[in-house]
Amino acid sequence: MNVLIFEDEKHTANRLKSLLKEADNTLEVIAVLNSVKSGIKWLNENEMPDLIFQDIILGDGNCFEIFDKVEINVPIIFTTAFSEYALRSFQVNSIDYLLKPYDIKDIKAALEKYKKFKGAFQLPEINLLDEILNKKTITPKKRFLIKTSDNYFTINSKDIAVIASEEGVTTATLFNNKKHIVDFTVEALSKQMDPSLFFQINRKIIINIESVVKISSWFNSRLQVQTNPQVEDEMIVSRERVKSFKEWLDG
Repeated sequence: MNVLIFEDEKHTANRLKSLLKEADNTLEVIAVLNSVKSGIKWLNENEMPDLIFQDIILGDGNCFEIFDKVEINVPIIFTTAFSEYALRSFQVNSIDYLLKPYDIKDIKAALEKYKKFKGAFQLPEINLLDEILNKKTITPKKRFLIKTSDNYFTINSKDIAVIASEEGVTTATLFNNKKHIVDFTVEALSKQMDPSLFFQINRKIIINIESVVKISSWFNSRLQVQTNPQVEDEMIVSRERVKSFKEWLDG
């Protein structure tokens, strides 16, 4: 199980890591973040963890600012010295609220609660089903209007090998390896592209089935995809999309 920690006090973060290891040595703390800004950046650029331990008051603000910017569909255990945020915490996926100072018994109890309730947090699958249903009523996008300086031209959707987002910019890489910026987000395009040809493998990447040259097993039940052309060193199918991805390939 992968755990993400938000904590702006270094010694408290180290103690929490130690308690987690003591409670369950199979846990892996994948990152410790100490600010709202770093949290938003990390969550936008990485796969969601299985569980988040969330301090409320961070170095640059209140953690609820993060939830205004990023959709988080995983369980959260809040850790804080302030009891007045308890009500609001349960509006954003909270399964427990630990007041500092907490001890090993508190951590074990919280992890037990997570194991009981984690089955209720399958929202990504629900979102994927919603995407599939919506695609049935949308005419697939056939082409894109591209602007260069003062000129315009079009590219056909079927000529796009990979669509990827980096730092808020969405780029379409063609089979001839030319790249063009497109005025859509990956999330929006996942609902517009022909679902028989295109699949969104994670938050940042959509691939054309004709671009796939190799698929390999990856860590944490995920898959790695190699495309031609290859736009990133590691193109990983997120865990919640693996089942749908296999069905798409077999379709």
